[in-house]
This record gives sequence, C-alpha cells and structure tokens, in this order.
Amino acid sequence: MDIDFYRKWACQQMIESSQSNVWEGHWACAVIALTELLEEKLVPAKLEDLIHNNLDKIVEEHANEQQYRANKQYEGFPAQMMRLLVQKNHTYHALGHDVIYTFYLLSMLSRSAIPATPELFDAMGKMIRGFVASGPGYVTVNGENIVIDPDGVPYTGVKLQLTPEAVLDLLHHFQRPLQMEKGDMQLGHILTHGHAIVEMKEVYRHYVHDHLDPGFYARIDLLAYANTLEENRVTFDSMVMETELNPLEPSYWEQALVESRHGHYYKYAYSYLRLCRMAGRAPSDFRLFQRIL
Repeated sequence: MDIDFYRKWACQQMIESSQSNVWEGHWACAVIALTELLEEKLVPAKLEDLIHNNLDKIVEEHANEQQYRANKQYEGFPAQMMRLLVQKNHTYHALGHDVIYTFYLLSMLSRSAIPATPELFDAMGKMIRGFVASGPGYVTVNGENIVIDPDGVPYTGVKLQLTPEAVLDLLHHFQRPLQMEKGDMQLGHILTHGHAIVEMKEVYRHYVHDHLDPGFYARIDLLAYANTLEENRVTFDSMVMETELNPLEPSYWEQALVESRHGHYYKYAYSYLRLCRMAGRAPSDFRLFQRIL
C-alpha cells in the first residue's frame, strides 16, 4: 500500500477517535510517525520492510469503520488549527496531547495533496477541547496515579527557549525514579511534546512564537515536584539494561510488532531521530533514549 493510503487512514482515525475516545488518536499519530520516518529516511533502508509490517499491523488491528471522505477542502486549515491551539493553550493539560496531535496532522498534510476537510477540522477542534477539559493528566507517585495541579508547584528556574538541542538535553538529563516512569511514561511525553513545539515554531512561527513553551515547562516543573514526593528512589543509572533498544536496529521494530505500548514505540523513535537530525547530532548511544521505554 502506498503512503497516501496510510495518511488517509490517519485522517479518518482522528475523526473516529473524536467521536468515541480521543486517546485512540495515538494510533493516527503512530501511523504518521512511521510514514515520516520512511519519507525522511531517518532509519537505514534495511528496516523499511519491518516498518511497513508495523504499519500494516496498526491499520489491521485498529481498523476504521469508514474510509476518509476527501471531498471538500477546509480553507485555511493550518492557520485555523494554529489559532485554535494557541487560543486553548492558556491552561496546561493532558501532557500536551493537543500540541502533539495537531503537529502530527499538520506535518502529514503538508507532505501530501490530501485535502483537510471540514469534518476533519471539526474533529480536531473537538479533541483539543476534550484535552482542555481532561485536566493536567496523572503522575505516578509511590505506586499511585495522582493528579497534581500545575499552578501549585514550585518554579524550577530559568526556562530556555525550546530548540531541538534544548529538548534533547532536557530529555537526557532529567532524572526520574524508574518505577515512576514505568507508571506514567512522562519522559516520553517530554520528548514528543517538546519535538512538536520546536517543529511548529519553525513552520508556524507567525502563530506560535513562544506561546507553547510555558505549557511544556509547566510539565517539567510538575515532574520535578513529583520527584520530591517519591519515597522509593531507584534510578535508571542504578539499573543494568539487558539489551539496548535502538531504533536503528531490526530488534527494535521486531519488539514493536509484539508490544508497541499504545503506539509510543513509533512516536518516540520518530521524535528522537528527527530531533537529533535537526540538532546536527548523530545518535549513537541509545541508553538514555531507552529510559522512556
């Protein structure tokens, strides 16, 4: 199947997710991440067949009820999406999924002639409003998933303007106890949220400026505060990893076929490799990356 098949599938998945469960939009993002990994040649050619196998598994196991009806273009779709996103970003909610979903969709549409329909715009607006209503998301502390109000946590200091380098450095150096990360995958959301922001700042600077950075740093402050509440502080540094999860090797994609963690294997690989390219860094040691998996 060609790339446009998967793109149309992702559009329809967003529409149907808005009608049932907004979190199922993760699969649309996962498919887009894999198509862009292939298009941008972020992985060796020897992995392409394995990645196509992962794509086919997603669309078969999460089949849409209908096909995408690409019958009418919503004029000014990117600009209207960005206005909606910035307008709703005055609260810090749902791990930045509003930003992540919007980035993936706009990035995919910019690479194709597939029209963004009024139905798709309405679906994305409904999901963004749903994320606003869902609150800030939970954090795992002492084995329990709790909600912490971002407005009530201490300020951690200087906030650098988000760039590819800044996001990678934050990901690499932010410390979290192992059992907390296993519970909530917050490091992975630092990666995908930060990646989405820096990409949109580059393409949609007129709308974004630095308006999305505060939501990202609110998440960092919240996680730093949550660390102080954790009593069992087993760190990643004290653990010996049996194998290295490296998205440049076949074993990574073979493992993803077995368990992709709700599609996060795909999004994390894409965001990490893309940020490394944007920052001019050659990824070679994936021990820091694999903390998120």
